[in-house]
Amino acid sequence: MFVSATSLRGCGAALPLRAARPAMRRPLRVFAQAAPDRPSGGGSRAPPGSSFEQPVYQAPSYQVEAAVAAGNAAAAAANAAAASTLAPVVVQVQPSLSTVTVTGEVATNGVLTPAQIYEKAAATGAYKASLPWWKIVLLGMVAGCYVGLGGALLLTVGPNCPGIASNNPGLAKYITGAIGFPFALLQILVCGSELFTGNTALCFAALLEGKIKWGGLIKNWVCAYAGNILGCALMVAIFANTGLLPQLTKGAEALAIYKTAAPFKETFLKAICANWFVCLAVWQALGTSSFGGKFIACLGPVSAFVCIGLEHCIANIFFVPLGIVCGAPVTLQQFFTLNLIPVTLGNIVAGTVCMATVYSLLYGALGRKITGAAKTA
Repeated sequence: MFVSATSLRGCGAALPLRAARPAMRRPLRVFAQAAPDRPSGGGSRAPPGSSFEQPVYQAPSYQVEAAVAAGNAAAAAANAAAASTLAPVVVQVQPSLSTVTVTGEVATNGVLTPAQIYEKAAATGAYKASLPWWKIVLLGMVAGCYVGLGGALLLTVGPNCPGIASNNPGLAKYITGAIGFPFALLQILVCGSELFTGNTALCFAALLEGKIKWGGLIKNWVCAYAGNILGCALMVAIFANTGLLPQLTKGAEALAIYKTAAPFKETFLKAICANWFVCLAVWQALGTSSFGGKFIACLGPVSAFVCIGLEHCIANIFFVPLGIVCGAPVTLQQFFTLNLIPVTLGNIVAGTVCMATVYSLLYGALGRKITGAAKTA
């Protein structure tokens, strides 16, 4: 008997006549609204070709970010509320106006005015005269050593340029003047020592301005001169035993003969011009405070007096005895009588008259005595 499947509908049980076919599942249709554009950093879309009729947007969770944003907004609001309770601070800057009145010369280039240089020169001379005698002698000895060092450099360079001397004698003289002695005076002024020739102007200026007495001036001159002699003698002894005499002999012998051959009047006048140059260098160095300025102040005047062939007593105390040691036909007595005495006198005239007296008339006590003007503060 064949029983159809329809005849068994409604029965309490179904007879397993054959294996039932598995039920076909229909694809699940999910209808979703159009998703917004995916923000950067989150979400994804179904790959193309999937069975979904509409792409499904899987939105990322923004709950944490929303909480953070809400927290930041709350903190910002709290800060704004706190800031609103603070009183604003207003800073007003007003330029301060001042008036400058100029009543005299104004130094705008780092160099003192002539009147200020003279005031400084007189003060420097007063200080030098106030030093104890033993310190002046020691400082004078140091200055004599510096003169000897610079003189040895001069003798090494200038006289040993025969080619330049034969073709360009003016250039050879300037090389002799520019290399050696300007460095010696620079060391004396910067490192501190007592040079007799410069002190003739400085201490006499202090005397004219009433800052020292004659006793202080004589003490400084005598002690500085003695110290200069000791320093130069020491350097002559040192260089005589260094083995360097061959490079010094040519210039030293020639200078020893030249300096003791001129008559008294010529030597005396050349000595005035020489120390005039030296005191101008000291004056100019007082007017500047930089090392470069002091070197320029020394270079011009000192190289000029050496190049011209003028007479400086302290330099001669080194040159002439060294020339005698090298074999020059000159005696120490000839050196003292024919050179050192007239040169020393001429150097004193230059410092006291040409420098100190002239500038005291222009800017100091001598000028005020003539005009009857009162001393300004």
